[in-house]
Amino acid sequence: MMELKKFLTISSLLLLSSCSWFREPEKEIVTVTEVIKTNIGVAERPKTLSMAEVKWYVVTEDNFEEFKVRFLEKEGDTMFYAISVHDYENLILNMADIKRYILQQKEIIVYYEKAVTDDINNLSDNISQSNTSTEE
Repeated sequence: MMELKKFLTISSLLLLSSCSWFREPEKEIVTVTEVIKTNIGVAERPKTLSMAEVKWYVVTEDNFEEFKVRFLEKEGDTMFYAISVHDYENLILNMADIKRYILQQKEIIVYYEKAVTDDINNLSDNISQSNTSTEE
């Protein structure tokens, strides 16, 4: 009976310890965080604008007849587009707003181009610095 108790005690200890006395200890798990940036190519800038010349004529009731004769001699055809002073002011405001919008878009593009190229430059600088420190 005594032997049975010893056997049961030893076997229960082995079962409870999951045979850990006979196994190698678990390897330590090391977690390394690595930041991976996507490589986004910087797009080529569009070519600059090449604007055609536009001539503006200021015509009033006082100079209309003289202008008409001179214009027909120079251009040959008569076609006029008329715009009021108020609408001309609106046209100028619209063009200024378009210019503002384009400049803001350009700033956003430059910001992202700089962010992408700075990341690439910083990454290469960090790599070269770590190589230098390990060599020393």
